[in-house]
Amino acid sequence: MSFSIGPTITTNLTAPPPWYMTPCYVWPWGTHPGGYRMVKVETGQKRYTHRVMYEQVKGLIPDGLQIDHLCRNRACMNPEHLEAVTQQENILRGIGPSARQARQAHCLNGHLFDRANTYMYKGRRQCKTCQYERNLRTRARAAARASG
Repeated sequence: MSFSIGPTITTNLTAPPPWYMTPCYVWPWGTHPGGYRMVKVETGQKRYTHRVMYEQVKGLIPDGLQIDHLCRNRACMNPEHLEAVTQQENILRGIGPSARQARQAHCLNGHLFDRANTYMYKGRRQCKTCQYERNLRTRARAAARASG
């Protein structure tokens, strides 16, 4: 599949790319603000290069799935670095706040997040041990104020 780049340059995405110096294939044109790369296909529409490459090499992206960059490089379009996954899997594999919190096994005070010691409050995991200790401190301060 060929793609036009500008008025006179045409390239073939399936040809070995000469412009990369790492295992990632980085498309040198069409930078998108989010770090992804864009290419204009024959229909004139702009598409993400990693999605085009995945479809060229591995087939159509199944409905409900996204393409995950296993290398964590959004500009990469190496088909070996691309995998179709659910949105939840893609988020959890990432490095954002949701992924970091999901991987967190202990609270900030070192107590284990397990069924017996964890409850949900406003959509976030909370440590029962820490809450119990906060309640004890609050009651102690209230008793100290009351006695005087």
